[in-house]
Amino acid sequence: MLENLTAATRGESAQPAGNTPRTPSGGHNPALDGLRALAVLTVFFHHMGLVPGGYLGVDLFLVLSGFLITGLLLAERDREGWISLRAFWARRAFRLLPAFYIFVAAGIPLVLLFKDADDQWQFLRNGLAAVFYVANIQRTLNPPDSGAWFGHVWTLSLEEQFYLVWPIALVAICRNGRLRRCLPEILISLVIIVLIWREVLISTGASNLRIYYAPDTRFDSLLVGCLLAVWRYDSLRGWASPRHAARATADAILRRVAFFSPVALVAIVVLFATGPDLVGRPTWMARGGYLLVAVLAAVAILGADQRRPGWYYRMLSCRPASWVGRISYSLYLWHFPVTGVANDSLVPRYGRVPSAGAALVVSLGLASASYYLVERPVQRRRPAWVNARGTAPRKGRGTFTPPAAAPRLATTQPRAMSPRPTSAPMTAGGESVPPAGS
Repeated sequence: MLENLTAATRGESAQPAGNTPRTPSGGHNPALDGLRALAVLTVFFHHMGLVPGGYLGVDLFLVLSGFLITGLLLAERDREGWISLRAFWARRAFRLLPAFYIFVAAGIPLVLLFKDADDQWQFLRNGLAAVFYVANIQRTLNPPDSGAWFGHVWTLSLEEQFYLVWPIALVAICRNGRLRRCLPEILISLVIIVLIWREVLISTGASNLRIYYAPDTRFDSLLVGCLLAVWRYDSLRGWASPRHAARATADAILRRVAFFSPVALVAIVVLFATGPDLVGRPTWMARGGYLLVAVLAAVAILGADQRRPGWYYRMLSCRPASWVGRISYSLYLWHFPVTGVANDSLVPRYGRVPSAGAALVVSLGLASASYYLVERPVQRRRPAWVNARGTAPRKGRGTFTPPAAAPRLATTQPRAMSPRPTSAPMTAGGESVPPAGS
């Protein structure tokens, strides 16, 4: 899935896979990195057979991704007067593709040297699906055919499919002031539609894996993150429309909800430890459970964003957690083949816990190399136009310019409405890409 996702983006993007969140004034919020670390490590230990519900780390990533990306798109519209789709997709490409292509290329000689013809053909088939970001659809149609190298990249496909559609939809909605003011209601309606559609599929005999992997049944977690960003952003900015004057109180509501973030995080951890198996018929998780996890994740994210309570923020923003969060995209890419080797070769001889420790050390080493040698240098060298700053692009080329009738927002950076520091959904680099997946 979501990215995330380093080098400064001149105020632009957010990536749950290794970029640093910023407050409206530009301050760094490492607590969101801490949540990324929790999500990616949960997925890691799930693949080592130690955390039954660790696949739900995917949902935490997806909500965080929707929150960061939507907040950044709204901030760009406010700051620049338009949303540049070309720049948005270019930032995604610069953020994701270099490390991903190196990961793909690294598997080629290993498959040629150590695998037979059938495995090589499977690698080619899965690699093509991964490169074209349709791995989740392929896995929906043929669940066992995931491969030892690409079995986890379906989440990246899910995210990119969403971000091909969502920015275009957001541009269209923002062209109409009335629709923009109804954006929260639109997002809530879409979440309900996905929930109902899942129930329809389950009633017709859809498998649990069909529900888990397919985009039409998994977009609700991303939409919850988008909704949180809109709610957070609107409370921070306020609206001139009398109908929405009550939104000035939303900041106080957000602050109160944020105090429940530790409870939400504990509930998520309990679900990580007790989640039902994905194989077989859909469980209660498919019947609203994913949405429950998404809502809990949104509350946990809100506490990190608001930096409340203080001890909760300090716990998530400790240096080790923040560092793992920054490299989480590369860690997600490399952990899957490493855990596969560990499960096959180390676990039978040494047991799961020692094998997991060794696999984690190797995965962190590979992720660090990818982050410091590939991700950061590419981010530092990307073209200036990718940052969506400076001269406005010509109309008609994937841009949005607010109509005169639409409520115009201030062009300065938002200020928190509360005396305590609050953090806007921004990171210092890339776009949001939750390295999640099972």
